[in-house]
Amino acid sequence: MRTRSRFLSGPRGALIPAALSGLLALAGCAGGGGGPGVPDNTPVVPFAYPPSLAAATSTDTVDGVISPYALNNSNPATPSLVSVLPSVFGTTPSAGIIAITVGDIALPSPPGAFEPGFVVTFNSTSGGPLPISISSPLDSVGCVGCLVTADALATYSVTGLPAGTVTFTFVNPASASFTLNYSTLGMWSKPITSSPDWQQIGGAFSAGVVTRGIDLPTTGTADYAGYFIGRYATSDATLVYPTGTYIVGANANASADFGTNFVTFFTSNTHIAPESGGPAVVSAPGLNLTSAPMSVTRTSTSNSFAGTVGTGGNVLSGPIQGAFYGAPAPTAPFAPPEAGGSLAVTNNLNQSMVGSFALKKQ
Repeated sequence: MRTRSRFLSGPRGALIPAALSGLLALAGCAGGGGGPGVPDNTPVVPFAYPPSLAAATSTDTVDGVISPYALNNSNPATPSLVSVLPSVFGTTPSAGIIAITVGDIALPSPPGAFEPGFVVTFNSTSGGPLPISISSPLDSVGCVGCLVTADALATYSVTGLPAGTVTFTFVNPASASFTLNYSTLGMWSKPITSSPDWQQIGGAFSAGVVTRGIDLPTTGTADYAGYFIGRYATSDATLVYPTGTYIVGANANASADFGTNFVTFFTSNTHIAPESGGPAVVSAPGLNLTSAPMSVTRTSTSNSFAGTVGTGGNVLSGPIQGAFYGAPAPTAPFAPPEAGGSLAVTNNLNQSMVGSFALKKQ
């Protein structure tokens, strides 16, 4: 079974977990929202959105989704990328900082094995050591030089002792190719210390200043475009590309119909690059994704959308979840400026992929 966990922070840093069983695991200007002609959008409680994720505090709702996984790549001919069920929480105690708490992770093998829970702080917006720019498949799909990596030290939740280094690979919010103001996305990974069968735990994530549901428009449509990054593992020797593990990059798009309350998502121009040598970046159209229409859930303080997504012919399929981020625009269609989410797809045999996406209103 694969599962999804999400992390959320609200006033006073209150932590609220949620999990959805399935194939995977996986928030402005001063704002109110709505606008002329959309009376249902009038906020019940006045609210001013922070100007950006970097300015968010613990009194702002910062929400997100994570798709956790365990990786076994001891035999490159038969790599395994399996979603797992940790307890994942997060909070933003100060500007731009997301403190991720990962509970004990039960590993697929041997029986009873688990990786102890830890806490790590991630800041994608500023401060700390400068992130290191890396080449990636995103360079081939228009996000040139926008992927960066940075390390952060983790601490075991129970003992308080050092838990090793967590590596974050994410889209630089200040990238000239793709500037994000209200959200962030990426992947995190950490070596496993408790089992010789699995080399790494990690996850794809999306987080940002979440748009209040009562501020989302109830009429009109909006299109969003951006990028998807992920990790893919295959042991299918019949495919064009060799068995192994890969970094994935793709163009990503979504269409929102606020009148019908549905969102659709798809990726295109997918490229992959092997993580351990081999050929250079190659096109992988078989990994392009399309979702079924996803219903938008609105609450007084947040919003979300969720559904299923798959590759052509549903060779790979699984759950997807996301949210709109930032203060709605002051003019029609009053749509939020950004959206993002996380997903995981598999065929339960020899191919699996997890990833996250970030989108900007067009």
